[in-house]
Amino acid sequence: MTVLSQPVAAQMQTPIIRATSGKEPIEVCGIWIKPRIYARVVVTETEICLENPNSTPLEGALSFPLRENQTITSFWLSPAAEGGPVLQAVPVPKAKGTSVFEAIERVAADPALMEKAEGNIYSLRVYPLLPKIKRVVTFVTTEPVMPDAKGVNRFDPTLAFADIRGVKNTVLSVEGGTTGIPNGVVQFAPKYKSTGFVRPSATGIQFSGFLPLDKRRDGLGITWTAPGGDSVIGSWFERHSYFYADVPVAGGSVPRPAPAALALVWDASGSGAARDHDREFALLDAYFRKLGTTEVTLVVARDQAETPRQFTIANGDWSALRAVLETVAYDGATNPSAWSLPEGLTGDKTPALLFSDGLANWGAPQPRVAAPLFAINASSQADAGRLRHLAETSKGQYLDLMALSTGQALADLTTIRPRLSALSGEGVDNLVAGSIYPESGRLVLAGRVTGPKAVVTVETIDGAGKTSRRTLAVPMDEDRNSDGFAAKRWADLRIAQLKSDGNRNRAEILSLGETFGVISDETSLLALERLEDFLRYDVMPPPGNMRAEFLARRQPSRLDPKADSQQVENLVRRFDALADWWNRDFPKGEKPKPKPEPESRDRAVSAAPAPVAAMSARPSSGGTGPSSAKGPEIEIRLKKWVPNAPYLRSIKDAPADQRYGAYLAQRPAYANSTAFYIDAADIFFEAGQEDLAVRILSNVGELGWSNRSLLRILAYRLMQAGKADLALTALTRVRDLAPDEPQSWRDLGLANAAAGNPQEAVNFLWHVASHRWDSRFSDIDLISLGEMNAMAARAKTLDLSKVEPRLLRNLPVDMRVVLTWDTDNSDMDLWVIDPNGERAFYGNRLTYQGGHMSRDFTGGLGPEEFMLKRAKPGTYEVKAHFYGHRQQILSPYTTLMLKFTTGFGTDEQKDQDVVLRLSGRGEEVMVGTFEVK
Repeated sequence: MTVLSQPVAAQMQTPIIRATSGKEPIEVCGIWIKPRIYARVVVTETEICLENPNSTPLEGALSFPLRENQTITSFWLSPAAEGGPVLQAVPVPKAKGTSVFEAIERVAADPALMEKAEGNIYSLRVYPLLPKIKRVVTFVTTEPVMPDAKGVNRFDPTLAFADIRGVKNTVLSVEGGTTGIPNGVVQFAPKYKSTGFVRPSATGIQFSGFLPLDKRRDGLGITWTAPGGDSVIGSWFERHSYFYADVPVAGGSVPRPAPAALALVWDASGSGAARDHDREFALLDAYFRKLGTTEVTLVVARDQAETPRQFTIANGDWSALRAVLETVAYDGATNPSAWSLPEGLTGDKTPALLFSDGLANWGAPQPRVAAPLFAINASSQADAGRLRHLAETSKGQYLDLMALSTGQALADLTTIRPRLSALSGEGVDNLVAGSIYPESGRLVLAGRVTGPKAVVTVETIDGAGKTSRRTLAVPMDEDRNSDGFAAKRWADLRIAQLKSDGNRNRAEILSLGETFGVISDETSLLALERLEDFLRYDVMPPPGNMRAEFLARRQPSRLDPKADSQQVENLVRRFDALADWWNRDFPKGEKPKPKPEPESRDRAVSAAPAPVAAMSARPSSGGTGPSSAKGPEIEIRLKKWVPNAPYLRSIKDAPADQRYGAYLAQRPAYANSTAFYIDAADIFFEAGQEDLAVRILSNVGELGWSNRSLLRILAYRLMQAGKADLALTALTRVRDLAPDEPQSWRDLGLANAAAGNPQEAVNFLWHVASHRWDSRFSDIDLISLGEMNAMAARAKTLDLSKVEPRLLRNLPVDMRVVLTWDTDNSDMDLWVIDPNGERAFYGNRLTYQGGHMSRDFTGGLGPEEFMLKRAKPGTYEVKAHFYGHRQQILSPYTTLMLKFTTGFGTDEQKDQDVVLRLSGRGEEVMVGTFEVK
């Protein structure tokens, strides 16, 4: 590992990773990149220095893109204290990696996590970053490089850091070398001759230099030539031999017939603004010039598709169409189902052009396109696998304008090229190709070698339909101590193939990621410091002394097969106590002697919950139907939460037909603000412009499809707006990201209930009630059970055969309010003040007239629940109080959702939701009232 040298450190500035409020954000204090070139493979070791400028420890979080073929093969973290051990990462299931990282973070230990966020975007989390102390994260990537038509290879080691927001005036230190390449072949791009140099050495060609990040817009080009012909790399991994090859493909191309009509699908979602539109327009300009005359149907797609528009291209003049595309507003989430083609634009002679980064985060999966689809990407952050699969399954092609010149992309659009039609072999199995189309005339293959005389047969079809076959001899690698490059590349290609149906293939993708140490949608790399943490969370340490001790001390799985039955018995006891409360009569007059409340509170006192009620004989378990007695007339009055952000006035005051334009004018300044989109959407919802409101709100999904806090905010606001069907996609993603959090399942249950899917709702809520969760999630099982029983009582025709019969009882109440919030490690309090002036809260869980408050939720997310079986007339005030948080990241606010219910568990049940924000500890807000007549 490179030591931070004084000369480099002296040149460094202090760029900001991300904009936040409050304390100073974590800083990138340096990046060192050390590529080594082996023929047509580049292995790069990258070091990133992170520093915390604050006086308290914080978590550091950094996101960056990698190229489609880059594989992270290892990752480690420098010690927090001098002389400590280097933390080497190991593969774990993705959800487990997040869960373990956050659990250890809560006890202030020393984890680091590298995971795939979405598409080609990777996320790094490090804790703790101690005040004023630098920590260095190192990861190694391996990448095959394809030569261009002249046999020249080009590699840009800085591309992965092109889009780290706010990084500027920081020096990159680039150093490395080559092995097996003649002296003088490797060159820097001409404009960087002054910052880099090449020299021969005993171990190959060495090159090094400094490059200011703010002055490398065109990248740092390293070019060289490598031998032609077949390239085959073998390696052993886990007692098997694998090969990776790129081979030239012969065969002619023929012109593609000029279409009389075509479809142009333009992704105008928020992330589309980051695409290189100059490259896209250059391709369209060349394409329409070559076509001359054609009819174009334009579909602008965001969270939903706009009405198609028709354009006639005559003599290559597409100015009218270009004018529309140049003024497109990039806004909203990416819904792949909006990429559907209009009726009539199908068939082999009517191609479709999709311009998108492929980062889908809304709606249903993309449909199979019944026409040759060319998926065209012009962004460094993209889901190339999604676009490639969509194109190649429709007899089209994926075009990466970040790697192809306009001429190369035009040739692919206007010619029918050779393609792979079949792979077979002897002495090999599990064959996979990177694409059915050769890249720069070469086809990428990989597989497992099972015999000493392995042969692969490659069958291709050229543009004219002529079939060709050739064989490739694959020697079994004899070096059983090799670096595993071929094996990892095979695993990467196999995972990419399986992602075409990711939900069905999740188990195999997970297995491959864990076995080969590959980061995927199902696996991450986790670095832990202490053997005790590896043992506690059953994570296999990296090879070495710690692994040996781990295997010696490892205990059998602590998962008790009777755990669920024990949970049910525990729940039965607590449900009996709740039924005793419900069955008891409470006085409804004035409270004789109000209990004085202390001016200050000690959170430690609340660890022991107050008794709910004196136990009485357990009531009958029958009576699962809704209450037949009509309750009192109760009106819910929500206090409108009005944010005072400066951007709201111009949007709110604009005429209806100009309101969206006013919003778009403000959007660039607040493009990364969740609050901006929520507040702006509220204005459009209130004005009855629901489609625009949903589009604006959907931007929250664009901001972080792997951030469950943001996705919960999005779902809660959609639920408040009565769009539960749209909330399901976000909440399903949350469940996949955090299956160990019971809130993930409860939210899905409530959303399914609101969307009209009662059976699914009951199934999710029973999952919460019947499973054991971390002890910090107190009473969520009991709260979910009550919601399930109320739902079942109202629906009347549900399958409840899996539910423990002793827990099937509806407990209807006059009023109920539930508080949930979006952030972990934070403590919100629900307060209800009744007409007697008595406050129900964590320290007074049973009021004089029978108001029941659930146990305190101090660890984040909630829920906290207040119920009152029989409500005396008067006003009941509901407040939310931000007690504090233990988050290790900089968060400007916490978003809360409160559900007010009258007639809970009866046929007269009515619900109202409200979403609001609290900015910091000690803030208290009046949310609304129940007015009992």
